[in-house]
Amino acid sequence: MRMALRDAGVVDWTGRFEQLAAHEAALGGDELDELGQAAWFVGRDDVSVRAWERAHLRYLDDGDLASAVRCVFWLGFTLSEHGDAVRGGAWMGRLMELCERADATPATDAARALCVAAGAFARGDAEASVPLFRTAIERADAAADADALALATMGRGRALLAVGRVEEAFAELDRVMLLIADGRVSDRAAGPAYCAVIASLLGRGDVERARVWTRELGDWCDAQRGLEPFRGECTLHRASVLQLGGEWEAATAAAELVCATEKRTETLANAWYRAADLHRVAGRPAAAHDALRRAAALGREVQPTLALLHRDAGDLSSAWAGLQAARATAVQPAVRAEVLAAATRVALDRGRVAEADAAAHELAACAASFDTLYLRALSARAHGEVALADGRPADALTALRTAWAAWRRLDAPYDAALTRISIATAIRDIGDADGAELEFDAARGVLEGLGAIPDLARLERAVAATAAVADPGLSRREREVLVLVSRGWSNRRIAEHLFLSERTVARHVGSILAKLGVPSRSAATAYAFEHGVAAG
Repeated sequence: MRMALRDAGVVDWTGRFEQLAAHEAALGGDELDELGQAAWFVGRDDVSVRAWERAHLRYLDDGDLASAVRCVFWLGFTLSEHGDAVRGGAWMGRLMELCERADATPATDAARALCVAAGAFARGDAEASVPLFRTAIERADAAADADALALATMGRGRALLAVGRVEEAFAELDRVMLLIADGRVSDRAAGPAYCAVIASLLGRGDVERARVWTRELGDWCDAQRGLEPFRGECTLHRASVLQLGGEWEAATAAAELVCATEKRTETLANAWYRAADLHRVAGRPAAAHDALRRAAALGREVQPTLALLHRDAGDLSSAWAGLQAARATAVQPAVRAEVLAAATRVALDRGRVAEADAAAHELAACAASFDTLYLRALSARAHGEVALADGRPADALTALRTAWAAWRRLDAPYDAALTRISIATAIRDIGDADGAELEFDAARGVLEGLGAIPDLARLERAVAATAAVADPGLSRREREVLVLVSRGWSNRRIAEHLFLSERTVARHVGSILAKLGVPSRSAATAYAFEHGVAAG
């Protein structure tokens, strides 16, 4: 019944499944265990569960309690990891019963410890699970069980992240990847470990690590012929990394492949959301809205992409309302940071500098907690955009150039280009029109290459504002007054700020309204934001 699983480094799960399934009734414990594993890898969960159930009973009949424990552990673990908490918990309970019956061995001690730790984490008690996972690591090490060691280390890394011990967590997650890279971990443990680690890294905004391990996961998936359980997650992680790196066509193809083939609800929902965001940045709003509807139907939060779609359409009220709701519920650091970055932009578009500043400070706190380059880049750009709107172009430039350097290090051309638009505006406001033009041109070249239609339109409005500022014939003092009017300041406050009398300010306001051909301060404010004057 034995056949070679590997051919030139490729594991043929399909071939092994077909061979074993054809003789299922006559299989012994080891071969039933192998059938369970092969069935799970090719996406036949019904056969996998049945085979592992039978394998554990056959082991018990043969008096091989240690193998029965191992088999039940994998059954409970795989069910739990893929969302079947009820059946997974029942099998983990069965594992505990078997461990009570078995003579204590290093292997059963490791399985029991890992089960206890995973149970605490699944119940939401991450703090309690941290030392439990440490015990599981020690027991797995004593048993020389590389699979249990990898899973326990993965669990401890996730638990440490959940309690905010970020540096320790990333060190544990790196250890998991090194264990796999050393070839000591079996394929059945490597798959869940890869995906859990990469999901944790992306969720915390550690794009640099995620990019490295995503390549490793891709190589691993390519070496598994017939693989189903991790193909969707692998492809979707890759799509996220490709999008950040500006490979939008490849990222869209990857996301749409998952949308067309994935069976697991959470992965499918995430794929539709990823596809929606790619459609949005490329200026395909109808396709983006359709993808978001599908993601939402599957239970996926659709912010901040929905808000940014509203922003692109000019519906700032809906954009702001959606982001406010998301701010109240977003917990995952990377998602929360992206919501806050979007809130900063939308608040500035609405002329609410104080609200933008509050969102930027929240974002800074998030970045400080998790201290990844991606989060620091988001935070620096947000602070630069707020400083720019607040009439502090020199301060803005410092923050924006820090952000741009980070985006360059992350090889993120789209975000780098968006940051250069703000850099150009700051340089223009300092008075360097030629320097601003060079920055605008550089950003335009990147956005045109990416096909970022909505952002190209915003760039052209910013460029046009450079000339539009002078068109009405406003004097330098009138421009200063208009900037402050656009912030909602009263004549008295403007007078105190500029060391003028209220009468002089009132005269300037009247002249501004006349030159702009608008009837009110609110209309002048709208003009200022539309033409980029409000940035100061």
